Amino acid sequence: MEFRHLSEGRRVTKPSLDEDELEPGPSSFSGEIDLDLVRVAGGDCAGSRGHGAVTRSIVSDVDLTGATLSPLTVSDSRFTGVDLSNASIQQANLRRTEWLRLRAIGLRMAVDRLEDGYFEGVRFDYATIHIERVKGLAVFQQCSFREAEIRGDLSGVVFDQCELTGVRFTARAANGTDLTTSRLDGALGLLSLRGARITTTQALSIAVQLAAEAGLSVEH
Repeated sequence: MEFRHLSEGRRVTKPSLDEDELEPGPSSFSGEIDLDLVRVAGGDCAGSRGHGAVTRSIVSDVDLTGATLSPLTVSDSRFTGVDLSNASIQQANLRRTEWLRLRAIGLRMAVDRLEDGYFEGVRFDYATIHIERVKGLAVFQQCSFREAEIRGDLSGVVFDQCELTGVRFTARAANGTDLTTSRLDGALGLLSLRGARITTTQALSIAVQLAAEAGLSVEH
């Protein structure tokens, strides 16, 4: 079993994938989705409407703009270079998955269970992300969330070097949420992040916003 090693001894379980076993798969995400041990490389699937599962597979450079995928189960799989702009992913269960260099502007995604998820270099600007439950860790590394909305139980979520300018948090819980390396300028809903970790420098930069959310009048 392989891991992605993070700072402070934390690690995320990587997908259990043997790329030599993968066969070319169909670039179709309409109707019932049943991708297992395949490699999907490229394809115009914009506007697709589908449901099903992606298992032990790699999906790369597929256009899924405006697609609706619900319910969707993804396990031991990697998505890279995929365009999910203005797509909708609902009733999602994600287990040991990697999402690399995706364009997900305006994505609407609701995850019922997120277990060992790793997102790197994803543009979630203007997206709406709801996470119901995290098991293990969910890591967002060098992702952009400009003007996005992030909801749900964010316990066990790491935002590493992310751009969170203007993001709105509506967290039900945030025990252990790590924000220490991310930019929080202009973030809203900060009071919902009780239990999250930030640095002294971040605390000073968001002090006025925290005071405003607490109902205090800050005079200059």
